[in-house]
Amino acid sequence: MKPTATCILGGTFNPPHRGHIEAALDVCREIDCEAVGLMPCRLPPHKQIADLSEQHRVRMVELAVENTDNLYPELLELSLDEPSYTVKTLKYLRQRDEHAPLIFVMGEDSWQSLTNWYEWEKLSELAHLVVMRRQTQRKNLAPALVKLKTGHKISDPARLYQQPAGYIYFAETRLQPISSTQLRDALGHSPSDTAWLSDWLQPSVLQYIKENRLYV
Repeated sequence: MKPTATCILGGTFNPPHRGHIEAALDVCREIDCEAVGLMPCRLPPHKQIADLSEQHRVRMVELAVENTDNLYPELLELSLDEPSYTVKTLKYLRQRDEHAPLIFVMGEDSWQSLTNWYEWEKLSELAHLVVMRRQTQRKNLAPALVKLKTGHKISDPARLYQQPAGYIYFAETRLQPISSTQLRDALGHSPSDTAWLSDWLQPSVLQYIKENRLYV
């Protein structure tokens, strides 16, 4: 029997949409984990996005996953002192169980820019990294990432459960042709222009956005 692992997908989730949900479920199925936690991060300074309280983002994530057995809200990062860094969050998650597998899921765009993250070299020491496919322009990887990929990439996801951290797995998740930026832009337009929003936002999330007049 494989050990229980903690699997986390971080993001701003501003707002959370079906692209996030479907990608998380794809990962859950592909690597055969029990559940994926959607972890709202603090809004990073370099993200020029709508000023939205953490309370709203938390509530939208709760609504987005409430009817999905394999997903849950993981709110740890919002409870930590600033500054907010992924490496610090993973250290706290690692403290929950030093020996259990810890899996951090990221998009391909984040993987390509990983060398810009604070103490990025320590991430694979604390967790396994699972990279999801994204509709993003392929870039030449930094030499340090090429070295990391060469030394740590695996093709069998079952190996993620054989040790606490250290592997990198590239998942064949379905591409999701939507972004939170597109949804925020659309939410500022008239309803006649945004009927397609219900294709990407769960009814409860869309209702919450309308009731609280978010993004307008």
